[in-house]
Amino acid sequence: MAITLPIGCYELRSNLAGFRVLSDLHNALEQYEDEEIHIDCSTLNWLDAHLAAPLMTVIEHSRAKRNNHQMYKLNEKVRHILRKNNTLKKKEEDTHHTTMPLTRFGLHKEVDFAKYTRDHIDRPEMPNMSSPLRSKFYEGIDELFANCSLHSKSTVEVCVCGQFFPRTEKLSFTVSDGGIGIAGSLRNAGYNFARAADAIDWAMQSNNTSRKGDIPGGLGLRLLREFVEANNGKLTVASTKGVWIQSGSDVVKGSLRNPFPGTSVILEINTADKKRYDLKQVTDPRNIW
Repeated sequence: MAITLPIGCYELRSNLAGFRVLSDLHNALEQYEDEEIHIDCSTLNWLDAHLAAPLMTVIEHSRAKRNNHQMYKLNEKVRHILRKNNTLKKKEEDTHHTTMPLTRFGLHKEVDFAKYTRDHIDRPEMPNMSSPLRSKFYEGIDELFANCSLHSKSTVEVCVCGQFFPRTEKLSFTVSDGGIGIAGSLRNAGYNFARAADAIDWAMQSNNTSRKGDIPGGLGLRLLREFVEANNGKLTVASTKGVWIQSGSDVVKGSLRNPFPGTSVILEINTADKKRYDLKQVTDPRNIW
């Protein structure tokens, strides 16, 4: 007989409430092994498509305990979203070409990840960037994956997906690993924080890194943060029991009741932005190198 677990929300969005739902679901799933589990989505009326990546991270952790899953009682709108971006086994054609399909990458598949991001993020709707800045921008996104590879120690693959929202003029992209989290990685390097959100905040500062030797850290993240500020975009990081959100230049931190498995990073780009960007506008190039 299948175990039934409620999703526990009316909408799942990329905010503190959304990650509380995902972390609570992970906590509930962690109790089971070798079970057939129905995730009851009867109350769910909306799901941000780019949250398919952290949702799949939660499910992959449960699959590692030999559980099988079915998303149960999906309404037609949510089912359509999840079929278009390859979250569900049965697929639907993306006729408007707005989805970045849910894709899994091993920790050492940096080249495949880089190709995926350039294939799917480099859209006509993207803000206008000079070639040097565009190159640095993608290096910043590559650094998100490099952080997973170097620090996460994840036992499941990295899940990636995204969505372009034409009506709200927003392009959202998510990278989600299932590892030890930012606080765990920093603890292993000798840095301890009272709250997971404070560990995220420390890691998001450009001059802070737990990397050793000649591997630079934080430069790409600095550029992404400065771009988000200038673009009036959004950068969300959820890791274990902490959530950190930069909207424009404002940063807020929050806590989760239960730990999210690993780290999920969401970059939301304001595609209504008509400014032209180059390196000297976004950051001092002397500090990039």
